[in-house]
Amino acid sequence: MLNFEQFQEYVSDHIREFLPEELQSANVELNAVNKNNGRELHAILVRPEGCSIAPTVYLDGFYESYKDGAELNMVMKDIADTSAKNQNPEEFANIADDYRNLDFVKDRIVMAVVNAQKNQAMLQDTPHVMKEDLAIIYKVMIGADSHGIASIVVKQPHIDQWEIDVEQLNDYAMKNSDRLLPTVTQSMDDIMKEMMAGSGMPDEMLEEMMADMAGREPDEQMWVITNSEKINGAAGIFYSDALEKLSEKLESDLFVLPSSVHEVIAVSTNLGDPEMLANMVQEVNEGQVALDEQLSDHVYHFDAKTHNLSLADTSVEQLQAMVGEKAESYDAPSQNNSGLKHRR
Repeated sequence: MLNFEQFQEYVSDHIREFLPEELQSANVELNAVNKNNGRELHAILVRPEGCSIAPTVYLDGFYESYKDGAELNMVMKDIADTSAKNQNPEEFANIADDYRNLDFVKDRIVMAVVNAQKNQAMLQDTPHVMKEDLAIIYKVMIGADSHGIASIVVKQPHIDQWEIDVEQLNDYAMKNSDRLLPTVTQSMDDIMKEMMAGSGMPDEMLEEMMADMAGREPDEQMWVITNSEKINGAAGIFYSDALEKLSEKLESDLFVLPSSVHEVIAVSTNLGDPEMLANMVQEVNEGQVALDEQLSDHVYHFDAKTHNLSLADTSVEQLQAMVGEKAESYDAPSQNNSGLKHRR
């Protein structure tokens, strides 16, 4: 059996045997891609002659299929098919030129949120705004369909070319994010009901479980906050009034649990203490959340009166002391916290 390095080289050397005729002269290259939280994935790019873009086909999952017993030729066919099907989508044909144009990107800039300490290397050349142990970064949405969102992370050279600063970048994102990726808040009870209703559970059992849930008050439930696409939805707590509305509904402050970069869970502060909740978040991260989807091991407190969001189980100073870093290592040129105020 090939090890992963050998597998990558084999794919690179033999991929043309499985590609359609029109891609036989394409340039083939292997590429290591640094994802969120320092996770490294490995991809192959098949770039036709004269094209400025190529689909990134990650090989890590295909290698797992090969290790699990899939025939190598079938894996190669799947890789080739994936690359061929995603070649040069019409809507991306001019993206390289369009991306240089501020008029094109300014209505497509949205927010995403990542863990600052785990992404220090990436943040060195990525415009961002800090909030506690999190960093707000920005992406340009260039397409969306039933399979997900196509986007490009905004880097420092990009805003230099557009002749804008981080504050202007943040302003664009505040306006666009709520329009393009509106937040969705749903109780965990309702989510469970939907899941059970679609699972084929017997009606009698379903009715019994729903009756048990129906007796719970809103402030006794967990609430999931994400966006309409359920991708990078955790950022919604910074550009929408989701936390304000939920705290009004529950008539209490909130604890916010970072479920992943895609969603957070909010509960009334009457439901537990931050240390207990932080332990729960850490256990879930360790056992159930992929490394590149983890957001934080800590819990946040949302003040219903001031609308301020802050760490609840620790502080930025304590975190910095734990990793032996100075406070200024978290600073970025032109950054400020003004863009993190919740809309009123």
